[in-house]
Amino acid sequence: MKISAILVRYSEIGTKSRQTRRRWEDLLIKNIQADIGEESEVFCSRGRVVVLTERERDLSSVFGIVSYSPAMRVEQELGKIKEHAARIYTGERFRISARRISKEFPYTSRQVNEIVGEHLVKQGGSVDLERFEEEIGIEFLDGYAYIYKETIRGPGGLPVGVQGRVLCFIEDEDDLAAAYLMLKRGCEIDYRGRIPEELYRYSQGHEIHPYDEDRTYPFAVSGKTLDNVEELFKTREKIGGEYGMKTLFPMVAYYDRADNIIKQ
Repeated sequence: MKISAILVRYSEIGTKSRQTRRRWEDLLIKNIQADIGEESEVFCSRGRVVVLTERERDLSSVFGIVSYSPAMRVEQELGKIKEHAARIYTGERFRISARRISKEFPYTSRQVNEIVGEHLVKQGGSVDLERFEEEIGIEFLDGYAYIYKETIRGPGGLPVGVQGRVLCFIEDEDDLAAAYLMLKRGCEIDYRGRIPEELYRYSQGHEIHPYDEDRTYPFAVSGKTLDNVEELFKTREKIGGEYGMKTLFPMVAYYDRADNIIKQ
């Protein structure tokens, strides 16, 4: 499918106050631009981030993104919407899922589902709202319709940079997973010990630095767990004695996503 935009969705950002949400949206846009590495227009409107590009992009390492869809961006005109929906339809049992994010389009979401669905049925398609094999999404936003078939899961979390910078002590895979979780909660990270090269792609736009003795960190992070309480307490005493910092121990033992990044 030839695309003209990527429609990006977030969740937790939308629960914040207007001022905080705007600042976090701006950081998410900055991180997306750093990740795609090209001059593309990226903007936010009504809880969606839109990337105008003709190339499909992998945004699965940009924290703050819940999901995204490569899409065709067309004017809000029924003839064009039906034409482009038919262009991406492959003949499987289908359903149409329309959503009016902004309300300027005169038809309701249900009416759009029926009109576009009828158009595909006339071309030999078969509607099945429950056991569909193909779903065509149509989202209406600020004068345009975004038509897509694929919704790709993002890593979730918060955009890197919305919280402070923390120091991560990285000796093993559990420590690496703990650092990953800090990035996911919006922290920038510095490190002591092993270079966390596996995490560079999750920190686009925010460099990961070695420990800086002139910087004040709110706390240190270690991946030691309750599986080895003696090692956990030794780590806490060591960090407190040598660096004068309190230590945070994220629970990483049962966190599959953090576990998986180590193996990639």
